[in-house]
Amino acid sequence: MNQQIVAASSSDDLDWFRRGAIYQIFPDRFARRGLDADRELAKWGTPPTRENFFGGNLSGISEQIPYLKKLGISTLYLTPIFKSPSNHRYDTEDYFQIDPLLGNKNDLEQLVANAERKQISVVLDGVFNHVGETFPDFVKAKAGEKLSRELFYFLDDTTRYQTCGGASFLPKLNHQNPEILDLVARVMEYWDPVGIRGWRLDVPWKVPQAFWDQLRIRTQHLTSNRLWMAEAWNQWSFADPFDSLTNYHARTRLIDFAHRHDADAEDLLFDLEQWASLRADPSLIVNVVGSHDTARLMTACDSIRTDSLMVLALNALLPGVPCVYYGDELGLEGNNDPDCRRTMPTELNASQRDYLEAVRSILQMRSVHLGLSHGDLTVEAMRNRAFVLSRTYDDCTIRIAANAGDKAEEFSIPQGDSWLRVTGQPISRERYLQLSPKSLAVQIQNDCRCG
Repeated sequence: MNQQIVAASSSDDLDWFRRGAIYQIFPDRFARRGLDADRELAKWGTPPTRENFFGGNLSGISEQIPYLKKLGISTLYLTPIFKSPSNHRYDTEDYFQIDPLLGNKNDLEQLVANAERKQISVVLDGVFNHVGETFPDFVKAKAGEKLSRELFYFLDDTTRYQTCGGASFLPKLNHQNPEILDLVARVMEYWDPVGIRGWRLDVPWKVPQAFWDQLRIRTQHLTSNRLWMAEAWNQWSFADPFDSLTNYHARTRLIDFAHRHDADAEDLLFDLEQWASLRADPSLIVNVVGSHDTARLMTACDSIRTDSLMVLALNALLPGVPCVYYGDELGLEGNNDPDCRRTMPTELNASQRDYLEAVRSILQMRSVHLGLSHGDLTVEAMRNRAFVLSRTYDDCTIRIAANAGDKAEEFSIPQGDSWLRVTGQPISRERYLQLSPKSLAVQIQNDCRCG
């Protein structure tokens, strides 16, 4: 049928972001170097709660940069690292100070430098819709100081105020007050020289668009101004001015296709075409299949490894930038918050090593083939829960064959080179391709290594 449903993208100064994958880290739980701590720490590997700390830090992350490079990561995204009272740090106390448990500004500079040497860029989490209840101006506002109260949304002369999501520990900032624009601009200007390449912006739909427009102008001289990634769940229209956004639809649809069987190939590809059509450059959409706000991918797939591996692999092979939540490449399990925020294992068992190697092979393939980072998407054949797709950019072509169903499917298509198995077993004979149940395979045509 050869129907193109997503066009190819051009190369530009955001190629560093398109290539490879994003790796999201919840800093308290990824890696720890050194034992100094200003509070009691839970034992690494014990169950997480919403209150306990494990002492993961920036130096620990820095030490793992070679691991991330080998995995095929091009962008490291850290959830909030600024001084805050909680382990998630979305309740900022001081935007100009690294949380002491994580380290200091020098540790961040060292992390960024180590990452850059491995061609990995660092993106920080910008939480500018709200702060924490220990934020100094909010403390003064609750005490009745008039000018400080004008930075927030207090109801008349009461102690009641607007929050983020009804959480009293997350008071919302008043973005109509020009002092808030000055504050956020100063924050971005302060951290830009460290060498970060961009910002992931928390709940940006809760902030007036005029604020973002003014902030973009105020910070246009900054390197990190070039990539603003908007958190986006169901609604995307607000995100048109942002360079990228997080596509959580990818998680739902890929799990529907590979595991729940609530979606067949037509449903998956229709949705992919639809969300790609909403962005001027679909190659910059960040496809998220796991995060600190959802149950672990393996758990969502009921611990069926073949299904979760198919989700991770397809997420890396289809248009957009794949986001890997730390530990998902090992098949870690966990229910929703706080269980999805377990510590990263310090030693891997045989099952985790095998799973990691399968994920690594796909992510590394993506990091060196422009067909996967920039290419179009053409449907060659499709039936029930199976399809054969191709992605082409210049002379670089990758074919993707998948069957998420429980019955074998056969396609009469030109074969060409041999297929690389990810899951299941593809059988290729002259004029037809047979895909066993739960199979995924990739074909690299013309040995098109473009990296």
